[in-house]
Amino acid sequence: MADPIVTRTIGVDFIYFDLLFLGIFMYFLIRKKYWLPMIWGFVGWGLYLLIDYYIWYIVMGSRTYSGPFNPHLFFMWFTFSPGFAQFAYCFVMLEKRNKREMVGFTILYFLGWMAIGALSQVLPLDDRIIEVARDMSAGNQRLIMTLVALGNVVIAVIFVLFKKIRWEDFIFIFIVGTLVELNLELSLLVSGIRLEQGTWNLGLMVVNTLVEFNCGISFIYLIFRGFQKIRDKHLYPQLSFEDFPFIKTDYNRLMSIQTNTIQPKTRDLIEKLYGARKIDKDLEYIRSRT
Repeated sequence: MADPIVTRTIGVDFIYFDLLFLGIFMYFLIRKKYWLPMIWGFVGWGLYLLIDYYIWYIVMGSRTYSGPFNPHLFFMWFTFSPGFAQFAYCFVMLEKRNKREMVGFTILYFLGWMAIGALSQVLPLDDRIIEVARDMSAGNQRLIMTLVALGNVVIAVIFVLFKKIRWEDFIFIFIVGTLVELNLELSLLVSGIRLEQGTWNLGLMVVNTLVEFNCGISFIYLIFRGFQKIRDKHLYPQLSFEDFPFIKTDYNRLMSIQTNTIQPKTRDLIEKLYGARKIDKDLEYIRSRT
């Protein structure tokens, strides 16, 4: 059974390297015009502030902190790091523009966070210790989160049965939710930050990976599709697994071009981003499929 006390110990320099990674991650989001993931990255920060800082730390007291920084200042970073990175990455994946960008951001997301812990150990710029812990037994948090995650599965199944989403969409959104949390758990494992009474706890890692972000993944997907409908003036089927090898630009905007629902300025922007030749080639493939 997983220990209810979840503990992390980091050096102060871990924060410096993490902020560097977040800056790089934001640079590539801006460069590739991922504005919706950027916006929801900051929304994610707000949600983490509400839950992790206000509810768990201020109200319930189930989150504890010891370190050299003012705790309120520390939690600004502590909630921004996972809040922004996890939600921004999640929305990049849900956009499903093309396989190359999905793989590229996944590599950046995973290797970036793993590199933070490694650099903190190899380049000890500031070894002052910070310890953060959470009592998962307080308020039956683990049970509640597990039930909510199962509820998300039920909601997604209902949408499949009513043909609002495909089975491959169902599989994909839970793969994304699992990847989001798996990266955090792997980075804590590889860097040795997570301490479970002196040993690594496989049960805790499995539970966190499968449950934590999947607590809201179905709702996140529905919110994303709602914003996508507002942006594109229509709700198109998303990029299918079988089309991954052939689409090189932005599948969602390609569908808008195909149905003449895209604004001329928006088309100009994606042509500058990907090139008119690649867009025409992708459109030719889409027309051959319809």
